[in-house]
Formats: sequence, C-alpha cells, structure tokens
Amino acid sequence: MVKKKIRAGIVGGSMNNKWASQTHIPALLKHSNLDITAVGTSRMESARQSAEEVGAALAFDDAKKLAASEDVDMVVVSVKVPHHYEAVMAAIQERKHIFCEWPLGANTAEAAEMATAAEQAGIHHTVGLQARQDLEVQTMKKLVEDGTIGEIVSCHMQVATRGKGGRTDQDTAYLLNRANGANLLTINGGHSLDALQYIVGEFRELSAITSSHYNEATIQETGEVIPKDTADQILIQGSLEKGATVSVHIQGGVNPKFELEIQGKKGILRLTQNPSLGHVQFGNLTLQKLVYDPSSKQGYAPNDAFEQISITAEPDGGPDFPKEGVTLNVAKAHDVFAGDILTDTHLAPDFTHAVKLHQLLDRIEESAATGKKIVW
Repeated sequence: MVKKKIRAGIVGGSMNNKWASQTHIPALLKHSNLDITAVGTSRMESARQSAEEVGAALAFDDAKKLAASEDVDMVVVSVKVPHHYEAVMAAIQERKHIFCEWPLGANTAEAAEMATAAEQAGIHHTVGLQARQDLEVQTMKKLVEDGTIGEIVSCHMQVATRGKGGRTDQDTAYLLNRANGANLLTINGGHSLDALQYIVGEFRELSAITSSHYNEATIQETGEVIPKDTADQILIQGSLEKGATVSVHIQGGVNPKFELEIQGKKGILRLTQNPSLGHVQFGNLTLQKLVYDPSSKQGYAPNDAFEQISITAEPDGGPDFPKEGVTLNVAKAHDVFAGDILTDTHLAPDFTHAVKLHQLLDRIEESAATGKKIVW
C-alpha cells in the first residue's frame, strides 16, 4: 500500500463509547496509514478528554465542524443509528471519505439518499459490515466457490442473542424502539444476512414471519419498564439466485448462538461461534467441514466425522495490529478501506451495497406483514 497518512476524525469517538473505544480507535491507532486527528462527541468536555487520550489535536462537539476541518480526510461515523444521517451528510457536503457503521440509515430512504449524495460527491464510502473480513468467513466462501462440498443444496442459519428481549440496559434501550432503525432484524439480522450472502450469493425470493413475545422490557439499572415494538422472533425461508434453499431463524431474549450450516452434494460446511453473543461480526468463529466418501452408499456421515479447518492468519499489519475478534475484523475493514482511498479501488462494501441490504430487510418485513412470498 502507498505509504501515506489518511487523517481521520471520529464522530462518536468518546473513550466512554464502548464500541468506538474497543474497535475503531485501536484499529486507527495501530494502522500505518491512518492517524486520528480529530474526535467528536456530544459534549466538548468529553471530546477534549478523549482527543487527549488518543493523541488527537482537535476536539469537536459538532459533527459538521469536524467534517469541515482541513485536518480531516476521512470521517468515521460511530454514533447511534438515528444520528448517522446528519453526520454522514455533513461529511459528504465537505467531500470527505466516510466509514459509517451499519445500519447505514434509520430506514432505507435515508440510506438511499446518503448513497446517492456520496456517489455524486465522488468520495470513497464504506459501511461497517466487517464480518466479511473474518478469516473463517472468507475461507468458507472460498470452499463454497471451489466446489469442496459440491453444488449447494441448502443453507441453515441460527442467530440468537440474550439482548433485544424482555430485559435491557440504559445504553441499549433505544434498540427496542423500531423508529430508531437499530433492532434485532437490522443489527443481528443485517450482519448475519450480509455474511450469508457474501458466502453463498444473494436471495431471489423469500417468505418471513416475525413476532414479539416481549412487548415491554425492564431496564436493569433502574427497574423501569419501557414499551418494545420490535420483533424478537424472525423466521425467513427462501431461495438463492443459484437455486439453493435457505432457512434463517433470528431470536432475541434467548440463549445466545450463531451457527451457519451449508449442505452440498459432496459434503457440509459448518460455521459456529462459541461462546457466542449472537453477532457473527464479533469473530471467534470455528469452521468445520465434512466431505462425503464418494465410495459410500450413504450420502451422509455422523457428526464426529466433521474436521475443524485450521486457518493460518495472513501476514499481520505490524507488531501492534489487533490479533483477534471484533477488533481485528474492524481493523481489517479499515485496512481495506484505506487501500481503496490510497489506490482508488472499490473493494470495501459501499453505501450502494448497504442500500441493497436495507432493501432485503424491507422485503422480510413486507413478507411478514402481508403473509406473501416476495420475489424480485
């Protein structure tokens, strides 16, 4: 990669922001082509404190002012989803490159407007769908594409999390209000469905059922009971463009789990996360394969015949580069995006890709609301 520094400003870069402080900030600090030059938070006091802690020269309590700074080339948007639109549009107006967390917008209309504006501005833009940077996910994709398990017959994915059910905390209570655009379907569902389509290809039709077994939730710190209007049970079945059938079960308020199993005519691939929080993008994945004995008269084998695939990490990005889990996946996403900016490539999933994923989620909701199969 070209040895040039990209000056980054983080909107939502408070060290009290659990996500930014554990992912974006260490990823940017340890990347040879990225520097944090500005930190933006909702309060100037916290912005100054966080900027000092990460060694950034500038602090802002206004996303527009951060984007307008001559010392910022790229804006990282790491605030709650309802505030993505304002921060992203401010950066587009200043023609700054943008890394925005997923979901891109609180709804598809917002996402589409941001995508159109970003394209017209001629900037590089990406959305934080970092599960596709995970080595196990990438290896599973390669094994599918090289025919290791033959023609794909079916895929089954389970996604479950303790959150987004009948209990919550103050930081995540907003996830239970559908209008905010951040919920079980968009977050856990969006990340896992993107990984699924990255590996095996896109849906061409689907039917869905959604329901809620929790219409209110208790905030654990205070005991306050708040209303909840988001689904905590999501069932999707459909077909992929290449003909394979798919079933997906996404659950909230239950024991956490992630598992993706792909059945082929020659074998099976299985991707699991243990322990799991129900977020595939957090990494900590194990990939197994079972290849059928071509001489066997049976088209299957017992579970103990699965072989764990040992994956050798690619050359690391330096002695301080994150080594594992969600921080590694976000760091790799930043690495790909930095390469796009410096070499004018387009390898990172961009806002146009994000719009397509938003539209898939809309189709799931439409099918659930109408009881009809959606074909496109």
